[in-house]
Amino acid sequence: MRKVRKTVIQKEQNGLTVKTVLSDVFSLSTHEISSLKFASDGITVNGIKSRVNVILKEGDVLAVCFPEDRKKEHFQSTLIPEILYQDEDIVIVNKPAGVCAHPAHGHLDDDMGTALQTAAGITTVRAVGRLDKDVSGIMVYAANRPSAARLSGQRKKGILQKEYTAVVQGRTPEEGTLCIRLAKKEGSFRRVKTEDGAETVTRYTRISGSDTWSLLKIRIETGRTHQIRAVFWEEGFPLYGDALYGGDCSVMKRPALHCSEITLRQPFEENEIRIKAGMPADMENLILYLKEGSDSL
Repeated sequence: MRKVRKTVIQKEQNGLTVKTVLSDVFSLSTHEISSLKFASDGITVNGIKSRVNVILKEGDVLAVCFPEDRKKEHFQSTLIPEILYQDEDIVIVNKPAGVCAHPAHGHLDDDMGTALQTAAGITTVRAVGRLDKDVSGIMVYAANRPSAARLSGQRKKGILQKEYTAVVQGRTPEEGTLCIRLAKKEGSFRRVKTEDGAETVTRYTRISGSDTWSLLKIRIETGRTHQIRAVFWEEGFPLYGDALYGGDCSVMKRPALHCSEITLRQPFEENEIRIKAGMPADMENLILYLKEGSDSL
């Protein structure tokens, strides 16, 4: 089914061109706008086909009819995704640890993207951000191209926000902001601190713990590969279970990191959506083990 999206021109948009509003409101690229203007009903103003240089007035209804995604052959998945929220534009899931966010070598039928195509009947899903294979928690997928573009815009503007829960070794300060430049270490999958690396900003609050461990709530302002894992390792607080970054793996065999909350706006309706995902059992068991160990000291 082709997707039609409409917007009513507001007072502050009076006098703008169709092209400007399509770029600002629908986050469409010049190429995407160009492809729409040649479609029979791609762009209309008040129900009439429109050129992109038309000047809009307050109260005008600008509508865009997006073409349907081309159907592609894809693998069938037996994985049943835990869908936390779904509408015609987005799907939000709780990804288990050990599942890839999208198809990868050796994981063409057991990744979350393929599972959503199979379970939800979506032609093409586009991951908005990612989680490492062994990290659990909330992931957002766009069900169509314009939604992906608008959600990407929300990430850049800081509208789409994620909160993570992590268990690290050692007692951290009660709160902090960590600003470190990270780059890939040659010959390794690790990211390490370097003067010319990509800038990272990581904010955290300590929720509980003891002198030997800390439960943290974390927000990141930059989305770098392994950001949370590498930053806390560099600061001397490796995540439990994170073998790549020197974590204690005696109780947990994967990084003790979970995306626990997300806040965003519906790509076209603009209403706020806030979703939470409870802590997975392996992290709960780790915390119970650590608490029991603390109590016995």
